[in-house]
Amino acid sequence: MAKSRSTFGKIQREQEKRERAREKQERRELRKEGAEDEDVIDPSTIDESKILMEFAKIHEDFAEGRMSQEDFETRQEELRQLLMAQ
Repeated sequence: MAKSRSTFGKIQREQEKRERAREKQERRELRKEGAEDEDVIDPSTIDESKILMEFAKIHEDFAEGRMSQEDFETRQEELRQLLMAQ
């Protein structure tokens, strides 16, 4: 019997998972070096609706397992600070 081939969707999900893991590792290395996270949003260039959209995105990522709880809480606190600065 022939081995079944991976579907395009499965290949894409695996590739996205590897990419997220690579990005997460890079962020950890930057924190270890004392550098600031590249994803920090400049409050002067963003409006409230964009911050709220980012909140929705991180909630979705966390719910689907694409984001660890530690990263979720850190990012959520950053976004709260941005909203308070508005």
